Amino acid sequence: MAIMKHVGAYGNRPCVVLFREVPNEPENCLIVETATLNPQMHDDLMMFVQSAEGQESNEISNVLARKTFTDGSNVLNTLHFSKYIKKVPVNQVSLKPTPAQSIPLAEVNAELRKLSSNAEAHNTNRPVDEKQQETRVTTEQVEGTPANEAAETAPAASEPSVAQSLLIQGQLMMEDAKAMMAEAEEKMQQAYNMDPELAPKKGPGRPKKTASS
Repeated sequence: MAIMKHVGAYGNRPCVVLFREVPNEPENCLIVETATLNPQMHDDLMMFVQSAEGQESNEISNVLARKTFTDGSNVLNTLHFSKYIKKVPVNQVSLKPTPAQSIPLAEVNAELRKLSSNAEAHNTNRPVDEKQQETRVTTEQVEGTPANEAAETAPAASEPSVAQSLLIQGQLMMEDAKAMMAEAEEKMQQAYNMDPELAPKKGPGRPKKTASS
């Protein structure tokens, strides 16, 4: 049975996990509930997720930022501006690599953080000359090869998609901030209505003009 990345469930509702963690908010993630999409958008999205490119990517959002729906609209932008992307608690989402498996996303994120931390520690503890030698050998092995020459001349395909993904995350965070500010102002106004003495006192203002002036 094939293992499928990026697909899971939010409670009992099927979803695609676009971002396993929100920057600076590891307790939250960004998902799309697939049942809320119209049939064509659903089929397009799942086609990209199930593609070789989608399954090879660690972040499906980077792939979707480069893809378009059947109507020609950018997938990631359309999902965002159409309000299909939801920020939900990580502990309420599970990944389903197969229909019979269900793995809490929180556990997956914790394991990936542990692996990343171990890799960084290993790299830091290696002797400097060993790391330099590896870099030199790797460079000599690929220098002058067609693949290396193509890499030097071809634009980095992933950079725009990563930037686009970060932009959408930033926009979602700004929307959250605006909602929190509006809620704070509403609560403050309720407090002023209950006790007018709490309201900020207005200054004396400008002096009134006299007839001589």
